Amino acid sequence: MQAGFTCHLTHRCHDRRFLLRTIRERSDYRKWLREGASRHKVPIYNYCITSNHAHVIVHVDDPDAVSAMMQLASATVARHWNRLKAHEGSFWEHPFQCTIIQGGQHLLNCLRYVSMNMVRAGVVGQPSEWRWCGDDELMGRRSRYRLLCVERMLESLDMPSIEDFQRIYSEGIREQIARRTVSREALWTDSLAVGDRTFVERVATRFGQRRRFTYGEAVDAGPNACCVREDQPRYSSKNSCFFGCKGQNRQ
Repeated sequence: MQAGFTCHLTHRCHDRRFLLRTIRERSDYRKWLREGASRHKVPIYNYCITSNHAHVIVHVDDPDAVSAMMQLASATVARHWNRLKAHEGSFWEHPFQCTIIQGGQHLLNCLRYVSMNMVRAGVVGQPSEWRWCGDDELMGRRSRYRLLCVERMLESLDMPSIEDFQRIYSEGIREQIARRTVSREALWTDSLAVGDRTFVERVATRFGQRRRFTYGEAVDAGPNACCVREDQPRYSSKNSCFFGCKGQNRQ
């Protein structure tokens, strides 16, 4: 894995079962994600913990630190759940999936996409109604137990102030809800990278090494956006996480 990229990580429960369906389980995952980010110094830009999977947007300064953070959260939650339920077997479906996101407008759109997860699922009407996502921190409503590194996020977005970000971010959320454009956009989770053509070609070249890729327009990601996908399925024994994250648990 190369440092310097922003990545959207997706981690699903085994067989997409609703193993994070209770308040306690989602809160435990968030607690250990916060602990992992603090311990390993990983800047988190946004997150959403649902009943059967989690989204985390991070900036990668150290690949091993990102892996260690995710390992701490996923392994601890799995171990506690298995002990509580007297269960043996997999809690998580696979090692987490990773999509590289270009900064600026592409990252802004991905931040909104993650916040809107439970709106798309029909569980809530606004991101602010879901306690287990980063919307409250992004909008300045949470002052304790914060996960997000807002200062680094603003740098990646090339925005001068949190007030500018909050205005543009919330305007986009309101527009999506008003237009009811809240369907799932697979490109944010199924792609190797999302950005402009130059960016995704650079990513594919850097991480290619005998792999085959398919390029396409990414209309949902914004004007002039492209995505690149790996022809081989992203989840496989040989390609569980394209940038080489180590030791992901299968508890």
